Amino acid sequence: MATLVLEQNFEAPVTDEYLNDAAKRVDGCLQAHGARWMRSYLSLDRKRLICEFEAADAEQVRDSYRSAGVSFDHCWTATVYSRDKPTESY
Repeated sequence: MATLVLEQNFEAPVTDEYLNDAAKRVDGCLQAHGARWMRSYLSLDRKRLICEFEAADAEQVRDSYRSAGVSFDHCWTATVYSRDKPTESY
């Protein structure tokens, strides 16, 4: 499984109601496309959201969001670098 990053930008601060509704719509589509949500990061001004997923490829996550009718700006495959997961080279 690959790590995928999905970016969303909002003109106005996003509400909890919007986020909950979008998550409900996307969850079933992710499962149907073989993708799994891992975590999300919401900016303090609530205008940017970054979500991390595990899936075979980015198209599974893109298709999930499109099927759910939830817009996004970018979705891309990422290499994870972290203190808990050392790598040989950068």
